[in-house]
Amino acid sequence: MPPIPRRTVARYRGRVLISEAVRATVLGRIRLMDRTERAIVMCASVIGRRFEVAVLTEAAACDEAPVRAALERACALQLIVADDAPEWFAFRHALTRDVIYAELVNAPIRPMHRRIARALERSVAAGQPLEDLAYHAWAGGDLHRALRYNELAGDRAAAIHATADALTYYARARGLFPVDSDAYARLTEKMDALGDAEHAAPR
Repeated sequence: MPPIPRRTVARYRGRVLISEAVRATVLGRIRLMDRTERAIVMCASVIGRRFEVAVLTEAAACDEAPVRAALERACALQLIVADDAPEWFAFRHALTRDVIYAELVNAPIRPMHRRIARALERSVAAGQPLEDLAYHAWAGGDLHRALRYNELAGDRAAAIHATADALTYYARARGLFPVDSDAYARLTEKMDALGDAEHAAPR
């Protein structure tokens, strides 16, 4: 299959090349939805490729009925599909989610991330990944939750020697606090300890 000419692709967040044909197809289908349906599906794209109805309902700040109606419409347009797990859906392709999310670049999405974090906080004990909660709390600028859950995720990663992941979580949380704060000092100490342990590990 010949490579896609560069003039026919769009760069998404500097990392992923999306063909203009794919982008046009996805956006064409999105425009067949009404304003409320589009807003709900765009909100789902902020959660991630896979999402739960309860989390989406809270993140979208609306009743469950319009959320389910929007999901049914999105399924009919082949934008999303029902997941194997009850009450879960997923974007049909990763690029579908990427195209829709890219439409939100200039939108104020921090409040949406904060609502997602609060919803995930209530369901993390039931199987929601801690990493997702840590990310959304950080992306939403929720200092308390971002510190708590990124530090916890970092501690878990450090415990299984996933050093790069642990450093990412600690750095995220540390970046939200001034250098003279207790949180900054504690996280720096943990990051330094990981560096020392990595250098001390046998090769």
